[in-house]
Amino acid sequence: HSAAAYTAGFIKSPLSEVKLMEDNVELNCEVIGKPTPEIQWWGIEGNDSEVMSQLYDGARQQRVKINSSYNINAKSSIKITNLSIEDTGTYECRASNDPDRNDLQKSPKIKWIRSQATLIVIEHPIIVTSP
Repeated sequence: HSAAAYTAGFIKSPLSEVKLMEDNVELNCEVIGKPTPEIQWWGIEGNDSEVMSQLYDGARQQRVKINSSYNINAKSSIKITNLSIEDTGTYECRASNDPDRNDLQKSPKIKWIRSQATLIVIEHPIIVTSP
């Protein structure tokens, strides 16, 4: 017989990064729980927005790649290629193993747990060499 279910918890949280334009970034998230939790990535685009939207594989003109594996733990990475200034913002790993987590009629007993990282994309410095 299986052990009792237990709530999702973070083993690895995404780390904030500062990157140059046109560079790539990868954020990682790992979650434990029984049953194995589902992981989602959400992001706030730009500084003026407070609205988070879910990020999917292939988002932002195919520059977003999400890779998730579900074994005993849930692991997920989000990679954004060819970064632009507009990619600066807050990125959030969300996880839940509540069976009602995606049921819009019922509110889940246990809400999604969240872990945030900040991505700052900067322009390449212009190096001025004096004659």
